[in-house]
Amino acid sequence: MLLPEFNDAGDLPPEVYETTLAEAGVCFGKKSARRMVLVQRLKRIHQIALQTGFLARFVVFGSFVTHKHEPNDVDIFMIMDDNF
Repeated sequence: MLLPEFNDAGDLPPEVYETTLAEAGVCFGKKSARRMVLVQRLKRIHQIALQTGFLARFVVFGSFVTHKHEPNDVDIFMIMDDNF
């Protein structure tokens, strides 16, 4: 899914956006060296969670999904299958 443009505050419009990790990396991971490091961490965490076989939902939020040039971190929320 193509993500919308940032608003004047540097945020995406309020909504839940479903996208692939690859698309999120292109959109949010190329603006600075810091973002490139964070997107690699995000991919690694996602890979580990997938390997459990119980990952139901992987939500990325916070300053990483804004226009902020140097976010401090990448915030994630993972929902695991009931059998985890």
